[in-house]
Amino acid sequence: MIYTIRPSEDGFLNIDLEFLPSRTGTWEILLPIWRPGRYQSQHFAKNIPSLHAYSSEKACSIQKVASSVWHLEVRDVSPVRISYRYWAQQADAGGSVVEADMLYINFINCLIFPKAWENKACTVRIDHPADWQTATSLRGKQGIYQAKNYRQVVDSPFLAAPKVFSHAWKQGKIHFFLEGIGPAMHFSKRLWQAYQQLAAFQIQWMGDFPAKNYHFLLWICPKPFYHGVEHTQSTMMVMGPPERDCYEDLIGLGSHELFHVWNVATIRPKALLPYSYTKEVYFDTAWVIEGITTYLGDWFLGASGVISREEYVACLLGNLKLHFERDGRSEQSLLESSVDIWLDGYGSALPGKRVSIYYKGALVALAIDLMLRKKFSHAKSMRDVMRLMQARFGNLKQGYTRQDFYVLVEEIYEESLADFWQKWVESAQALEADIAELLGHVGLHFYQGEEGQFHLDLIPDSEELAHAFLR
Repeated sequence: MIYTIRPSEDGFLNIDLEFLPSRTGTWEILLPIWRPGRYQSQHFAKNIPSLHAYSSEKACSIQKVASSVWHLEVRDVSPVRISYRYWAQQADAGGSVVEADMLYINFINCLIFPKAWENKACTVRIDHPADWQTATSLRGKQGIYQAKNYRQVVDSPFLAAPKVFSHAWKQGKIHFFLEGIGPAMHFSKRLWQAYQQLAAFQIQWMGDFPAKNYHFLLWICPKPFYHGVEHTQSTMMVMGPPERDCYEDLIGLGSHELFHVWNVATIRPKALLPYSYTKEVYFDTAWVIEGITTYLGDWFLGASGVISREEYVACLLGNLKLHFERDGRSEQSLLESSVDIWLDGYGSALPGKRVSIYYKGALVALAIDLMLRKKFSHAKSMRDVMRLMQARFGNLKQGYTRQDFYVLVEEIYEESLADFWQKWVESAQALEADIAELLGHVGLHFYQGEEGQFHLDLIPDSEELAHAFLR
């Protein structure tokens, strides 16, 4: 498949797909309805007014038959070109944007493909000014990029502008890059040194890294914003506005998205291996993906020394408050909310209905970590869980189920955790007392004040316990 992309001044991408069909007859042409990292139908096809198809430069029939499906009639086995326009004005970390001084593309939004061709090799040609600088994990130059298949293309965001900040370093044999668009103040030495520290710590903690190259891609956008999306060889982060200091948000977001290289890009639920882009994919372990990553993403900040112990305690309290003060009395279990995120999206749902797969999921991850540390005097922790997940599922490219995760954690814990799973994951029971008791074993006092808000304090003379927790 050969894609040619030409941005236009009116905010559209003009796109051609060329391919050689292997047979005559009706071909299904598809566009993804969702993107990995956001388990919600977004129906990108709403941004395409129409498609036009040509064979040997003669028009041929292509008709829309469903929201994101077209039928192409192929009369002879000769090259086909499909031309269309895509409205590229979705300014978040999973979208695409065309502006006079910037081109930003998430290819999963806008690249159609013939049914069952996800594993075909691709060439992507992007028409932008020759003097513009670019950033992407795709391999290529001078506007022509090669990918082993469609899956790799749609997993690789692209940035181009007159000026793209770029800083590179190596961690062992792995090449890292911080690249982005925006005021120079945001691409500070302090930030890229923090990313170096986090990358080194996470790699040492997990024992390997699933990619040879990794790009922290960043767009400092004009409006207040905070969003990141994980990819196998990169993360795309959108932050704004330019006049605020984004450093604290960027280190937290970068740490979270980097750990997703293991936890979902490599260690993946069975339902997502491989990704099926053209239908909703329900699975009840979204809390494993996002909850563990939310918990560990913040924990790495403290454990690596990027932030102080006191700053980490404040960060941990923030996540605890987001669950207990907002969702602590919600009716759904984590299992139900993992499924209903497809229904409700990422905004507000019915009052008191859903819990966050991020924040209650992080609470479950914290509890597992603390239970292991308590039972084995810090000799075991969440590190053992994630290393075994990588060995058993990630390295072997085998998907896991919720039951697989249960069994693996119990194997490390050396005891059944049936009651724990039922209370923390499969029901909506109150957990304040349980988490307070577990936090007490690492020198932290978690309690609810008279005003109804929650607090987390270091217990006097417990510095050694708190220090053991952050290692």
